[in-house]
Formats: sequence, structure tokens, C-alpha cells
Amino acid sequence: MVTRICDRCGQPLEEGALRYVAKIQVFAAYDPLEITFEDLMRDHSDDIKKILEQCKDLTEEDLMRDVFVDFQFDLCHACQRAYIADPLPASQEGN
Repeated sequence: MVTRICDRCGQPLEEGALRYVAKIQVFAAYDPLEITFEDLMRDHSDDIKKILEQCKDLTEEDLMRDVFVDFQFDLCHACQRAYIADPLPASQEGN
């Protein structure tokens, strides 16, 4: 009985058949901040207002997508091998 399909090629994956799961997390990277005493004493109200203004037309989903997104894909054996060989293929745009 087909219970899943390969998210890459669409091949049916039978119940109990060998399959692979690829999990991808994409999140905002940051460098540690060096916070000085002056930083702590400064009034940040204008900075906060500016950030809120930049975010006013964005949805919660839009804001979250800029911080963290995770994906999970079922792969057949052939697609698992192809994915491992080239997990970040060159973009086809502009070719």
C-alpha cells in the first residue's frame, strides 16, 4: 500500500519500504554582540520605533520566515543519493 511519495521525484513509497527523510533548517545567523555600558545606558526608543515601522505591513508569518523555517522531505533511495551528492545544486535561473 502506498503511504508516501518521494517529495523530489514523486515516486510512490510503499508502506515499510526503505525511505529517507531530509530535514532542513534555515535560520537567521548572527555574530555575538559586544554590548558596552554606553549601549545599556542609551535610549533605544527611536530604534524600536524604526523597527516597528519597518514591520508594520508584514504578517507574523513573514516575520517568522525571516528568523526560522524548517522543512522535512521524504526521499526514495535514488533521490537520497542525488541529494547527498549535490544538496545545493546551482540555480537554473539566468541560464
